[in-house]
Amino acid sequence: MSQEDIAMGFVHWVGTFGSLSKRVANLSDLTDGIALFEICAEIDRQWFKSIRSADIGDNWVLKMNNLKKLYKLVTRYYEEVLGYPTSNLAEPNLAAIAKNEEADELLKLCHMILTLAVQCERNQVYIGKIMSLGEEDQRSLMVSIESVLAQLGSAEPDGEPDGNDVDMDDAARSSDGADPVARLQAELMKSYAEKDELEKSAHELTVEHRQVQSRYEELLVLNEELKVRMDDLEKSMARADKSGRADFLLRAEIENLRHDLEKADLRSQDAER
Repeated sequence: MSQEDIAMGFVHWVGTFGSLSKRVANLSDLTDGIALFEICAEIDRQWFKSIRSADIGDNWVLKMNNLKKLYKLVTRYYEEVLGYPTSNLAEPNLAAIAKNEEADELLKLCHMILTLAVQCERNQVYIGKIMSLGEEDQRSLMVSIESVLAQLGSAEPDGEPDGNDVDMDDAARSSDGADPVARLQAELMKSYAEKDELEKSAHELTVEHRQVQSRYEELLVLNEELKVRMDDLEKSMARADKSGRADFLLRAEIENLRHDLEKADLRSQDAER
């Protein structure tokens, strides 16, 4: 999967947050840290106190300050709330993000925030946001989450936080004790299976519709042929009446054709329905 696909998957996920102070259309719109801070503040407002969302333009120093504060809070959240050591996480080059909008470096930070969201106390909300996106976006986001978990070394925290943090960590797991990421993977697999089943049903209905349409068109042709034969016989009968040569067989053939025509009309109407 390309970096562009992964980047747009995250941008689309960001788009599910309706309370952001600015529109995010591209990854570069995240380089000032404001939208990312606002997302983290929605995840845990007590931990991530929002920064001022004033437009800081291209001032890379102000961007750098925002990113430093955000990164520090994110890593502490992993360690103190979720109980994950962050020593193995790839550290983003914040200066490269602020100065040059380096996508590779920015995605490192984005991946950390995405994974934090699906591990937090209200993870079902953010898993739901992933599930609301298209299949390609879902796959790219799973790639991002799995890359962070691989760096952490395990989907489960190595340590166990003290005090209230234990409750938050427990709440981040589903009621049956399953890891939220594993649950997300299971939900995605179920979604893909349902999609495949719907596509199969749609294909079968399309084939059936084509067959019915073909039969309907055949009946229309037959109907027209019977009408032509009927007209020809009625004309022949009219000529025979004038010359006094109409006979029983000719009248019987006309009646048979009229009966066939009525049946063909009925079949055409049934096929049309």
